[in-house]
Amino acid sequence: MTSKTIDQDSYQHTLAESVHHSLKPVNTNIQGGGIRLANNETLNLPYISAKTLLDENIHIPVGYHTNSGKTATLFKVINAIQFDEDLSGTDDDFKQQVNQLKPHFKQALQQSFSTGLENIDIRMRQLLIPKGENHYISISPLSAAGVNFLLNEEVDRLKEQRKSEGQNSALRNIQTAVFGVGGSNSQNAGSPILIRALQRPMVISSPTINPQERLAFQYFYKGFEYQISNAYISRELYIELTRYAQQLIEQKKLSHDLGFNDLGVYAPFNNMNTRTEEVEKLKLVVEHVLAQGKDILDSLKSIEKQLPTVEDLERKSFWSHPNVSILVQGLINPQLQQFEDWQVLFADHIAKKICQHRYWNKHKVETEISLSEADSKLFLSRRIQELLK
Repeated sequence: MTSKTIDQDSYQHTLAESVHHSLKPVNTNIQGGGIRLANNETLNLPYISAKTLLDENIHIPVGYHTNSGKTATLFKVINAIQFDEDLSGTDDDFKQQVNQLKPHFKQALQQSFSTGLENIDIRMRQLLIPKGENHYISISPLSAAGVNFLLNEEVDRLKEQRKSEGQNSALRNIQTAVFGVGGSNSQNAGSPILIRALQRPMVISSPTINPQERLAFQYFYKGFEYQISNAYISRELYIELTRYAQQLIEQKKLSHDLGFNDLGVYAPFNNMNTRTEEVEKLKLVVEHVLAQGKDILDSLKSIEKQLPTVEDLERKSFWSHPNVSILVQGLINPQLQQFEDWQVLFADHIAKKICQHRYWNKHKVETEISLSEADSKLFLSRRIQELLK
């Protein structure tokens, strides 16, 4: 079929239905469809994409969304215009068709166009993006072969420049690969010149990050779980704390039975030597846990400039994502430790953790002294709160 058998309206109609993004490169067996962006559908961001290139007033080559009938033949004229091909070796009729279509080219591409998107074939790749509770948005990514064409032109230019400069070149080699698109007949996936560009992806190594930095970002977004060393939860600690707690509870009960509480007189058991020993052992536990938060804060300070600002991500503590628990935020940020609510939260949490520690339960069985978990937790929590004042 030659251009002599095709009228000008067919060229204009094919141009009007040209697209930047086509479904066909994903799977040539699915129903054709695609999207063409209007010239004003731009995006001003530091990325390479169809929209950002349009924002730079760069023409992105268009292609066809399905290869039916004479589409491929019609696109030879369209490609001659958009790629500014040399027409010296073509016949007069082809030149005439190009010259007649050229005035309509820019005007046709100013308007957006989409087709074949009413129902997405199940063979299209899909990403499920969470939206709200138990809801997802299905997104099917589409490549723009015209963007690949422009990238390949730039890659080829840089390779030639690097080759001409020889060993003195400061340019690094850009690796490309071969990516199969369209099966045995790539023309079925789209305009051959664009599909060939789509088959030449750049090979880029993934960004590397210092392991310490990666861990610091993990602390920011997920927090951490503090640990209590077995060196602090020992048989001796259990016996001393339990004995003191029992004496304290018994003395309080005696004060209540004698009616001292009704008179506003509270005389709990108090042995300064025992109390000092008991508080010192708890102090070691508390200091051990707070030190873990300090180490993490030091780690986060190493990536301070890379963390989102409070304006970009509103949060109570600069050093933690808002989804991190308040308890952990306070362990990392000492400024939060001055608030009484946080002190109570921390004291209750660490007291419960001590009482549920496997060493604690083990020594509880080995001794005749015992306290209920509720009494132990309450007693420990009060002592810990005193240490935080």
